[in-house]
Amino acid sequence: ISYPRQPKGRIDWRLFQKIVDECAQHRVRRFSPYLTNEPFADKEILERIRYIHTKMPRTKVVITTNAHYLVPSLADRILALEKPLHAIYVSFQGIEKEAYEATMRGNMSFERTMENVSYITSRIRKEGRKRPEVWITMVDTQAIDARKAIRYWQDRGIKVKCTALENRGANFIQIESLRKSRQMTPYTTCPRLMKQMYIHFDGDVVLCCVDNSRKVVLGNVREQSLCEVWNGPKAVAHRRRYLAHDLDGLALCGTCKVDRQRDVTEV
Repeated sequence: ISYPRQPKGRIDWRLFQKIVDECAQHRVRRFSPYLTNEPFADKEILERIRYIHTKMPRTKVVITTNAHYLVPSLADRILALEKPLHAIYVSFQGIEKEAYEATMRGNMSFERTMENVSYITSRIRKEGRKRPEVWITMVDTQAIDARKAIRYWQDRGIKVKCTALENRGANFIQIESLRKSRQMTPYTTCPRLMKQMYIHFDGDVVLCCVDNSRKVVLGNVREQSLCEVWNGPKAVAHRRRYLAHDLDGLALCGTCKVDRQRDVTEV
């Protein structure tokens, strides 16, 4: 990612509660308590999940993780929650050690991640639990054998989601070594702008999950309500330009491209 100095911090409880309490007024369908971080690195994540469930009992609570911290002791605590998570999405590129460790960010260990995923899925299966659902997610790139990886997980009864490669608003600097097609095409069917809000730990609302350098800050929910930011002039103007395919010079969206050449399209 091209932005090495992303501000670091942890959301304070007062702001977290403000966000959850406002979401509870608007029948939010899904709440994911993370953005640019690894959610299970937050020692208070289970308390946050409990608070979300208390305020929004009908809202799906979903976490995406690299599973590095999803060790058996944490998995046991997750499964002991009175109201369990709805789903855990595990980012797992490929099924071979070399490809996995070459494409996952950070000092990820293939063996550690595999052990962590195996433990929680084994408990869920043995105990006949319906929640949380555990999904494996991967991006279809030339660095991995996506079909082989999908077969591996499906043979073990684990659901898989395989998505197309994006250049993340031109922020993905390793894209040349991963793409399959000679030319990536503009991403003109992205749903993120229309249905999801992305909030940093300090309250800044950015355009979407690829805005690592905060190029488009739509507002700040510490100072404004969620509705004020979502329906604000900056957000509305950006969505209108995107829907009109007026992408020339449009921050992030104008440079966001997707690899249409894929080996896997059915999952």
